[in-house]
Amino acid sequence: MAAAVSLPAAAQNQTAPAMLKRAETTDRATQSRQTRETAIAKQRAKQWNLSVTEWERYKTLLKGIDGYRSDKLDPLTELGIRARSRAERRRYARKLARVEHDRAQRIMAFQKTYDQVFSQLYPQQTPVNADGMTQALMSGQQTAAKLGLDGSARKAVFVRLHDCNACRTRVKQLAAADTPMDIFVVDADSDDAIRSWAMAVGLDPKRVRGGTITLNHAPKAVAKQLADESLPRVINR
Repeated sequence: MAAAVSLPAAAQNQTAPAMLKRAETTDRATQSRQTRETAIAKQRAKQWNLSVTEWERYKTLLKGIDGYRSDKLDPLTELGIRARSRAERRRYARKLARVEHDRAQRIMAFQKTYDQVFSQLYPQQTPVNADGMTQALMSGQQTAAKLGLDGSARKAVFVRLHDCNACRTRVKQLAAADTPMDIFVVDADSDDAIRSWAMAVGLDPKRVRGGTITLNHAPKAVAKQLADESLPRVINR
């Protein structure tokens, strides 16, 4: 029968405190991590005007099928479409409406300042928005409202500069009818190229500076999608 092996009493007395110390260190590390995670959750929840419980539910939802989507939704939209009651859905819709309204106001305020500065620095040039679909559409809506125009009458017009006579013809027709429009160019390599094209088409620079017509580089994702499509494409706002 093999003899049992045991540590000397002195060694046993030294091992117990060491184990206790390691356990305490582990507990402190766990508590510290939990404290950090709670602080982060509070911060994120506050940014979206949510409670920590709501934020945790959002994180839980992202662990499901929605977490595999490439276009992950913001917390308010995710919680809204996963609402458990009509009242809850409406509450998240109100929160999101306020967030988007505030964001739109900030964008338009900055766009207005940008337009003023651009006109001061380059009074002879027509402004062109770079990758600015959202800004252009919102600016156009604001201008249409100021002029008393029906916002639905405004057009988003997608064109290419090269090898597209139909694009020029359609834009000329819309301009002749005084149609408010936001023009998005899918193949322009510079602002000057768009300005030259606009001059060749005969667009009134005053209408561009006034916002009833805007000139824009199409966002890259849109340009890629329309690369092989027949243009122009005119969309009601």
